[in-house]
Amino acid sequence: MIIVVGNEKGGVAKTATATNLAVRAVEAGIDTLLIDTDSQGTSRAWCRIRNETNQLPFVPLKTEIDNFKKELLHESTKYELLIVDIGAQNYKALTESALQADLVIVPTGADQFEVESTIKVMRALKKLDEEHQDGRCPAWVLMNRTPNVRNSREEAALRACLIDAGMPVFDTVLRDRSVWRTSRREGRAVHEVLGRTQMLDPKAGAEAESLFDEVMEKLATVQQQREQRQRKARSGK
Repeated sequence: MIIVVGNEKGGVAKTATATNLAVRAVEAGIDTLLIDTDSQGTSRAWCRIRNETNQLPFVPLKTEIDNFKKELLHESTKYELLIVDIGAQNYKALTESALQADLVIVPTGADQFEVESTIKVMRALKKLDEEHQDGRCPAWVLMNRTPNVRNSREEAALRACLIDAGMPVFDTVLRDRSVWRTSRREGRAVHEVLGRTQMLDPKAGAEAESLFDEVMEKLATVQQQREQRQRKARSGK
């Protein structure tokens, strides 16, 4: 299975989303490869810090992909799950990877420019439907960096705006908590950042876990629908 995390706009926590999902997938026993296509190498830097501090579990990393279709298909024969971190404004990487993806995650904050960029990207991905193997590019918007108060007005307004624009949106919201910045500096997932005796920010950990669960549910649904179509095709219906 292939997950692509991307948006035209930088600073929307694409790498934080990709790296945290990668850690949880490895912890869950899923053979996972994290792929960094960002010219700034943010996932690569995160992995370097993680390895230097001997943080476990180890997260395999690949960089510098040229032929996305060929290389993603090749790596998907070796790993159960690929998580692709797309750099800002890299439309070639985003569109070519999205065509192979089982799930595309488009993170956005509530900033007006981020929202406009997200709607633009989602509409561009929608145009890939006919070329995608499932007849639909499976792209979902992930709201993040919203105020760290549950169901704030800003969060509600953002969700309403995205839904009104016809965008499918994750139920999970990743709120603006300082532990996300700490986790980036330390090469950890948010649930791995510890206080004196326990997880530093259990609320952030719960949100990240909720996202992982929702992602796994969506991937399972994609797989079930694909198997149903294959059975119908074999039966001639």
